[in-house]
Amino acid sequence: MEEEYIEINNKKIYFTVQRKKIKNINLKVNINKKIYISVPLDMSLDNIKKVIEKKYKWINKQIEYYETFSEIKENLYFENGETVFILGKQYLMNIVADNKNSIELKGKYIKIHVKEKYISNKKYINKIYNGWLKNYAMDVYKGISFEYEKKLKRHNVKNPKIIIRKMNKRWGSCLPKENKIILNLKLIKAPICCIEYVILHELCHFKYQNHSKQFYNHINVFMPDWKERKKILDEEYMGVV
Repeated sequence: MEEEYIEINNKKIYFTVQRKKIKNINLKVNINKKIYISVPLDMSLDNIKKVIEKKYKWINKQIEYYETFSEIKENLYFENGETVFILGKQYLMNIVADNKNSIELKGKYIKIHVKEKYISNKKYINKIYNGWLKNYAMDVYKGISFEYEKKLKRHNVKNPKIIIRKMNKRWGSCLPKENKIILNLKLIKAPICCIEYVILHELCHFKYQNHSKQFYNHINVFMPDWKERKKILDEEYMGVV
């Protein structure tokens, strides 16, 4: 690997080059906001820099996305202006009276519409919110699981059932004999990249029902930056469980 840089708008942009026997260029920004580019063996540095320059706006968007990750501090009383975390992003709670119950993420707000007669009933609003959160989490978890199941199909992963629970000491667990994975509801608070890591971790237990070197090597095949994703969970979100 080679570390290089290019100056764009009087700013040095550092990136790591990996030359491989490939035809296509692969550019990515990882969780630590480092830029990696895989290129064919004979590609010149000038041409590589042209790619970085062309993709500069996209690179900035990725960096800005990772900069939105914040330490989660949530203690809800279901009052307007409270902070709610969903997928690593902060939303301000906005509770409004309506003729039916519904919840939506809109801009920087989580808008909670509650039947007017229950607008002051915190326990009722809590129930509405937690029901919505579980459904929202299930949609996210199923979507991620489906994508990794396709990659792990030849490793005996066959459409496991997803169960969501509130857990105090772990993000997830795997029950291979029952073809189930259990995921913590609070995981939905973390960034999508961290959720992907936890789900892949549990799915890989269908092949290795331990935490051996082979198990982590197996994860590494499908997610080379899994340690960085795990680090975010450990450092920023461990207080959630």
